[in-house]
Amino acid sequence: MKLIKVFVREFAIPIATALVVIALAIQAFKIPTGSMENTLYEGDFLLGLKFIYGVPVPFTNSKIPFSKPDVGDVVIFRYPGEPEYPDYDRNRYTHLANALMLGNFFWDNEAPAGNPKLIHYADGPKDYIKRCVAKSGQTVALKDGKLFLDGEEQILKGKSKHTEKSRGNSPRDYLKEIKVPELGETISFDTLSTHSLWWIRSLMVQEMPDSLVELQISLTQNGQELQDYVFENFRVPVENHKYLLINSIFSKNRIVPQGLQIGDTISGEMNLNFFRKFARTGFLTRYNPNFPQKSLFGSRLVGYDAFDGSQLEDLEANVEFENSQLDSAALDSLAPPPLILKWQITVNGKPVQQYTVKDEVYFMMGDNRDNSLDSRYWGFVSSRNIKAKAFIIYYSLEEKSKVELLKPWTWIYLPVDIRWRRIARIIHMI
Repeated sequence: MKLIKVFVREFAIPIATALVVIALAIQAFKIPTGSMENTLYEGDFLLGLKFIYGVPVPFTNSKIPFSKPDVGDVVIFRYPGEPEYPDYDRNRYTHLANALMLGNFFWDNEAPAGNPKLIHYADGPKDYIKRCVAKSGQTVALKDGKLFLDGEEQILKGKSKHTEKSRGNSPRDYLKEIKVPELGETISFDTLSTHSLWWIRSLMVQEMPDSLVELQISLTQNGQELQDYVFENFRVPVENHKYLLINSIFSKNRIVPQGLQIGDTISGEMNLNFFRKFARTGFLTRYNPNFPQKSLFGSRLVGYDAFDGSQLEDLEANVEFENSQLDSAALDSLAPPPLILKWQITVNGKPVQQYTVKDEVYFMMGDNRDNSLDSRYWGFVSSRNIKAKAFIIYYSLEEKSKVELLKPWTWIYLPVDIRWRRIARIIHMI
């Protein structure tokens, strides 16, 4: 009995207390890229305060609110571009644990015979860290890489070593003025472009975690839906964020890229189903479920490639191009009718025509704004995805450090590779 009391006092209670603090109050975070330079550097380790934006209520999707993110805050949030649960199926999978460096583990309640029930979601769902640059009710725009909030140019921190001299028409450089949705605002889908609709679908997914929200895309001609339509000469400009589409064209057409530069245009065969599959869920599985990848503890490994909705604009542009080719043959009485691109948002399989926003919404950008994957590419962040306010750097290591945790002989480089000046810096004062 005495041994049990000692174990409870010395081990069980401290561990339980630490878990409660981690779950409700503090989040540790490591900066993996340079997207927040020059405020935060790759290799910075920081603490975020969860309770600032509301304490999570265990086993629910709710929080006890305290305050909301404000423009200028550096915020940790769950990335909205990938499924929170494997296969976007909350009912099938039960979350077991977040093993920090090892990723998340889930239990598959409907695992096929012979397949492991333990699921290892190694690289997700990810946490991101960015600066809040706009919130509900405000307008945001980019022109030549400059940010405008409610029509006024904003001077951003972190004009870093990566700042580009040339400008293009990508989301990095240009974004037409948009209004960040407000709490209670009802958005009618028939007023939106396909790309804007993609952003609203992403917001719905964040705010309706227990529902299946899908964007259905179809292409019709003469009233008939084209099931397996192939664009013979699908054209797309080369941009970093369009890598999935570009790689698909390369692989389907057996193209070996040589000497390509950002802004060049490539072309080749492209099947409409590429867009259908992505638009339906927002991601594609990285591993074939019919040939499970084995991972830690005999688990099945899952992972997903996220889709950038701006590629739907490429689909629209190529439909218009196909129709222009048809127009040139209009003198021929046998010329086929034009192609019509249609879309429909469904919730649990039922079509919906509008959506009422349930919470505050935010627009996030990296301080290193020319090299940051942020809201310009994947849209708005709902309050539900907000996790913590970045607070203090507790440790910092050079990004090219030779130190490896599992190789003790590399620890001799620690005194040189630690960024001593960055330790204990309050983030909002950098």
